[in-house]
Amino acid sequence: MIYRFLSKLATQERLEAFPVPVPGIFPPMRWGVGTVYYEEKMKLMHTNPTTLGVSLYQAPRFDSRPTGVCLRFHKGKETEALPDIWGAECRLFISERVKSVIESVDEMEHEYIPIQWIDAQSAPIQTEQNYYWFNQRRFFSIKPSEHIANPEELNFFPLREEEDFIGRVLDTPSLRDQLEQQPIWQHFRAGEEKFNLKPRCILYMNQTLVNALRDSSITGMDLYSAQYGLGEESLCAF
Repeated sequence: MIYRFLSKLATQERLEAFPVPVPGIFPPMRWGVGTVYYEEKMKLMHTNPTTLGVSLYQAPRFDSRPTGVCLRFHKGKETEALPDIWGAECRLFISERVKSVIESVDEMEHEYIPIQWIDAQSAPIQTEQNYYWFNQRRFFSIKPSEHIANPEELNFFPLREEEDFIGRVLDTPSLRDQLEQQPIWQHFRAGEEKFNLKPRCILYMNQTLVNALRDSSITGMDLYSAQYGLGEESLCAF
C-alpha cells in the first residue's frame, strides 16, 4: 500500500499559523528554497534497470546557507493546537514526535530545521514539543505514462503533476513494489525548467511508516476518501 499525504491546511488555506522569516535578523535568513537551490542540486542515487525512466535522487540540505522560518499565529489563534504534521505555502512542518518516528524507521538522513512559534506581535510562544521545517530528502523521478489516473480509481483528486506518474505506478507492479519499500518520498520531474512548488507539500509513505505514526497517535494525517476530507484528515491510500 502507498499512502499520499497532503495537509488540508495547505489546500484550503484555513491556516491558524503561517510561515514568516525570522524577525529581528538583518539581512534576513533565507526562508524559501527556489529551484536553483534545490531541484538543480538533486544528487542522482541510482536508476532502476528493470523499470526504465525511474530514478532515485537525494535532495540537498537547506543549511548550506543560513535558513530560518517562524510560524506566526493569526491574532486570537495563539491557544489553538496545530497538528503534528501539516503543510503550508509549499513547506512541510512536523513535531518532535513525527521526527522521532521517521528516524526510527528510515535510514536516510533527512533535515529538520527548528522553528519558533510567534504571536501576531512576533513575541515567542512556548510549546510542549519542538517543531521543525521538514526537508524530506528522498525524491523519485518517474517518467509518466499515457494513463492519466482519475479520482474514481484513486478515491482522491490528484494534482495535475501527479496524474500521469501515478497512472504508471498503478500499471507497473515492479515499480509499485519498489515504492512500497520506501518509508517516505516525494516526486519531482527531473530535467524540467520550471517546477510547481505546490507538490512539495505532498508526501508519499509506506505501510510501515504509517503504522508507526498511528501507533504514536500522530495528529493531522487520518485517512479519508472524500474530495476534501473531514476536518484535518489528509491521508489517502492507493
